Amino acid sequence: MLVEAPKPFKTSTYRIGANFRLLGSPPIEHAELFLTVCGIERCSPDKAYGPMIRDDFHVHFVLSGKGTLNVGKNTYHLCRGQIFVTPPGVEIYYYSDPDDPWYYTWVSFSGSKAAMYLEKAGITAEHPVRDMYIRPEEFLTYTENILNHHELTIIDELTRTALLYEVLALLIRSQRQNQMEHHQKPELDYAPDLYVNHAVAYIHEHYAHMQVRDIAEYIGITRSYLTHIFKQKLKVSPQEYLLNYRMEEGRRLLCATNLSVQEIAEQIGYENPLTFSKIFKNAYGLSPKHYREKVNPLNETE
Repeated sequence: MLVEAPKPFKTSTYRIGANFRLLGSPPIEHAELFLTVCGIERCSPDKAYGPMIRDDFHVHFVLSGKGTLNVGKNTYHLCRGQIFVTPPGVEIYYYSDPDDPWYYTWVSFSGSKAAMYLEKAGITAEHPVRDMYIRPEEFLTYTENILNHHELTIIDELTRTALLYEVLALLIRSQRQNQMEHHQKPELDYAPDLYVNHAVAYIHEHYAHMQVRDIAEYIGITRSYLTHIFKQKLKVSPQEYLLNYRMEEGRRLLCATNLSVQEIAEQIGYENPLTFSKIFKNAYGLSPKHYREKVNPLNETE
């Protein structure tokens, strides 16, 4: 019986040349995201890679010069300030311009969430090219930092992974900023239910010292969208939900404590007890004092 020999463990590799710097990291099985290769290269004229099919995503940031990318049957001509990705499982071929060869930096990665993060950044196998929208040197700073943490240690591995996440966050942030500048509605990251649940939890924790705009800013969505999903899911606006929760807390304190009406008003977010009393009466049909007397006639504290 023949037994297949185990594949050798691929350790980190680090190479430096006159115009080339590369770091390769060992793969991490079952990870959401992990770095495989990172590098910087000032290409010679007509320097070509491929045709080939890769197993991971290679995202290139063109710092200067020009080049051409072929992905499947599509051809793209690129220059400084553009990003291109070579996706896994697709035949690619790219080469530098003969007169003005490109200088680029790149990060390569894989993982169960790699494609999703790139899609949020506006990069897919069908649309592998986009503008950076920010100075290319910002991406170069990150890749240089990754390259400087090349040791095969847990500390450097965590640092490289953290920097990779920052690169992707920068890609997504620049995409969102460009969309807003062109009055395009950015794609939301999560389902409405998750935003509503998060907002409700925030209200329950901070209801006494907050306004609706605080909820929207904390979650990272617009106030109008927050209002829309609250009405859709809870049938009330965020302002109404906040008001109702404050009144319910006020009612609970009236029943369960000996605090005065003024103390309760201050505790649930009203500096003026008269404001609290007016809103409470609109909600329950009785003033706070009369409500307490009704539910607890032996309680004489005011």
